[in-house]
Amino acid sequence: MTFGENLKNFRHAKKISQTKLSEKTGFPQTTISDWENNKYFPDIIEAQKIAAVLGIKISRLLNDKDCFSKNEAA
Repeated sequence: MTFGENLKNFRHAKKISQTKLSEKTGFPQTTISDWENNKYFPDIIEAQKIAAVLGIKISRLLNDKDCFSKNEAA
C-alpha cells in the first residue's frame, strides 16, 4: 500500500474525517487530501504528528509492503 492508502485506511478506521484530522494536526484539509491521493508526502515531523493523532506507530503509517518486497527482490 502507498502512504496515501495507509493514511486513508487508518483515518477511516478511527472514524476521523479529513476536516477533523486537519483540526487536530493543524494541517490544511487540502494538504491531507493531497497526501491521501499521493500527490506529495509529508516530512517526517508531519508524519509523526499524523501518527500520534491517529494513535498508531509511525512505522505502521509509513509501511509500504509492496515497496519493501520490490527492494528486497532487487
